[in-house]
Amino acid sequence: MNLHTVIKELIHYATLAPSGHNTQPWLFSLKDDIIEIKPDYKRRLPIVDPDDHALFISLGCALENLIITANHFGFSADIKYNLSEDKAEVIKVKLTESNETKEASLFDAITKRQATRNKYDGKPLTDSDIQSLKDIAKQEGVIFNIVTQDREIEPLIKFVKEGNILQFGNKEFVNELVSWIRFSKSDAEKKRDGIRSAVMGAPSIPQWFGKLIMKFNSGEKEANKCEDAIGNSSGLVLFISEDNSKQNWINVGRSFERFALKATQLGIKHAHLNMPCEEFEVRERLQKHLGLSKEQQTLLLLRIGYSDPMPESLRRNVEEVII
Repeated sequence: MNLHTVIKELIHYATLAPSGHNTQPWLFSLKDDIIEIKPDYKRRLPIVDPDDHALFISLGCALENLIITANHFGFSADIKYNLSEDKAEVIKVKLTESNETKEASLFDAITKRQATRNKYDGKPLTDSDIQSLKDIAKQEGVIFNIVTQDREIEPLIKFVKEGNILQFGNKEFVNELVSWIRFSKSDAEKKRDGIRSAVMGAPSIPQWFGKLIMKFNSGEKEANKCEDAIGNSSGLVLFISEDNSKQNWINVGRSFERFALKATQLGIKHAHLNMPCEEFEVRERLQKHLGLSKEQQTLLLLRIGYSDPMPESLRRNVEEVII
């Protein structure tokens, strides 16, 4: 199969990756047999992600989707990174035709994966599913941990609530978040990015009304909602980077995406609880609680469990991300 005939398909599946506030902070280009993935800094989140670690995690998710899709279409992938030039980083994926296809189940899950923000049913995970998730998430430079015992979950709730209260007490954070929420169906379909109110179980309302409502949202209220959500979950998942480098941020994204796709295949939902990872002072206390070194960074915290699917977030057309 010729690479140029499937390039848009490959990029389409790459763009189904998750990103902070669904900003979709990536750009793609094709040079001969190499697909380049670059950060789109116009879509960064300077308040919630000032060091851009979440942006590079998103690039890692898109990279993993691209590799899985390339394998599905009969290509092997060789990856090279150029991350030394600030604001000019690039991931180069050289694709070569191959007779071997693999990980078909992960490819099938790409279009079904979603961050499911509703209430879970509390059903426990099976030991075999936990082991499958641990095996699939293995990635160099990444520590992956599933927490299912109440005695381990309980202290983590405190960090989630602290992060929530700090964030919603910060007007700049709230303004940034609101700028990426698509409160109306028409606005979501027009922009095809950001967080649809429907994915949070909220009705379609005018944008101005949604912004007004958010101004009265308190950190305490959000913190209590998160505590309730954790109480109905099957467990929590932590992704820890061995060091605070762009390479390892990308590796966290690759690990997370593989986990999310495998979880989707197993019928397990997930939703982000990143507040204690995003607030640096809370992250430091969380890392001390976990007994981590100063170099190790807790970058993603999720709740997992079983529930019905929610509406999906939208993605921009492929033509908008190709340069």
